Order: sequence, then C-alpha cells, then structure tokens
Amino acid sequence: MEKYELRMFTTRQAMGYGVWFGLFLVLKFILEIAIKGNTGVFLSGFLTVLVPFVAYWITVRFKIKADDENIGFGTLFRFCIYLFFFGSMFLAIAEFVYYQYINPDYIAEQLETLFAFLEKYNDSASAATVTNLKAQLNEVGIPSASAVAVQTLWIYIFLGIILGLPIAAIAKKRR
Repeated sequence: MEKYELRMFTTRQAMGYGVWFGLFLVLKFILEIAIKGNTGVFLSGFLTVLVPFVAYWITVRFKIKADDENIGFGTLFRFCIYLFFFGSMFLAIAEFVYYQYINPDYIAEQLETLFAFLEKYNDSASAATVTNLKAQLNEVGIPSASAVAVQTLWIYIFLGIILGLPIAAIAKKRR
C-alpha cells in the first residue's frame, strides 16, 4: 500500500473498529452505574483492566486486515490513538445523555458521596482540604453534563496515547 492509502485505510479501520470499541466502553459505563455494591466494584475493575487487552486485540485484527508485513510502529500507534478517540466519542455521547436527561442529579450525588467518604475516613489534618474543596465547588458550581463528557473524551484520548505505545510495540512484534 502506498503511504496515503495506508493512512486512509488506517483512519477508516479505526472508525469501524472504534464503533465496536465504543460499544464496549458504553457497556462498561452502563454496568458501572447499574450494578452497585461489591459486585459492581469488581465488575468495574475487571472491565477497566480489560480495556488495554481489547484495544490490543483490535489492533492485531487491524494488522491482520492490513495484510502488510512491513506495517510500521507509527501506523499501529496512530491506529490506537484513533481507536480510543472514536470509541470515546460514543462513550461521551452516552455519558452526556445519561447525565443530562436520564439522571441529572448523578454528578451532584457522586460529589456528595465523595465528600462524605473523605470526611468519614480522613483525619483532622485533611479536614481543611475537604472544606477547601467544598468551598471551591460552591464557588464554581457542579460540572455540567457536557463538561464531564468532554473530560471523558480527553481522558480516553490521553489513555490511547499512553496505552498505544506498548500496544503498538507488542502488535508490531507479533507475527
């Protein structure tokens, strides 16, 4: 494949596989908010650990589909970044819909739970920090659904960059 064709092929494949990766991330999000207690914590942790393995499997599938023995590290790395970008777009949309329309009080409830946990398990030296955080939250306000969705987008793009390096390196070596 020529360089331009390979770039276009990489982008198209990342969009296609990004749909499936995004559906995996949306399923992960739905299970995290639906299942409470120790089972929910275990399932959330398991699915979070599974994210790099799913990304690796998809990257290997892309390498096989590219059918190019000399596919470079840069192409695989770019594919990983695009994969996380397109997948996180689906997740950001799902989070926005949930936070904005389905459960608008979810973000405020999570912040209250966090503050209650910090007050319960922190010593008196860090009580000032909790008071400071509450004052800042009262001043700035609770983040909007769109702000949280955009934050998720950026987090997963950064995660794609960080995880893309070892995933691309390992996928490059795989025959």
